[in-house]
Amino acid sequence: MLATVLAPVEACGQVLEGAGFSDTLNRAAYTLGGLVAAGRLTEEEAEQALTQAAAAARPGQERRAAQIIRSGLAAGGQHPLHTQRGPR
Repeated sequence: MLATVLAPVEACGQVLEGAGFSDTLNRAAYTLGGLVAAGRLTEEEAEQALTQAAAAARPGQERRAAQIIRSGLAAGGQHPLHTQRGPR
């Protein structure tokens, strides 16, 4: 599940500019915030995964990434994301 959410953030590392990194990271953080609120993972796990993906995609922008991650996790945390389990 984490790999699917983080893949677009990691893909931003393939493009120097114009990849929409901030928006992509924000969407991933929002999604993981929703999963945290639903009890699917801890906030620490989400923050660590996002931080690692962001650092790999945009080295040297850790401060900016941390702000985006905190904001996205907080916003997503207001909207628990319950995933379906098992066959449909």
